[in-house]
Amino acid sequence: MFKWGELATRVYPNVEEIQADKAWELAQKGELLLIDVRKPHEVAHSGKCQGALHIPLHMVPHTADRKSPHFNPALEPSKHFALYAKDRKKSLLAARMMKKLGYDHVFNMGTFREWKNAKLPIEK
Repeated sequence: MFKWGELATRVYPNVEEIQADKAWELAQKGELLLIDVRKPHEVAHSGKCQGALHIPLHMVPHTADRKSPHFNPALEPSKHFALYAKDRKKSLLAARMMKKLGYDHVFNMGTFREWKNAKLPIEK
């Protein structure tokens, strides 16, 4: 029998969540790369998580696709990534895009606000 949950997982891959403090801990060890998928003006206004790579949401499918001329070598699929945005839906969407492109270790960190609330380092 057909199960909707299985179809949803294929179309919308499951993405684990990670807390900001845990993401920071792993990033400091070089075990995880933070990715900010907010719009450029949002990053310019508030800064970004220290060490984060800024890739606007609309560019994720291009920079994360190894077949694309816009592929960013920092996005080696064997690495671990935590994505965040202005709201959780956008970071989840970006993480799902990466999952569909074959990335296994992608986490949704949620929002930049959560990072700020945890009083973690920000770079302008």
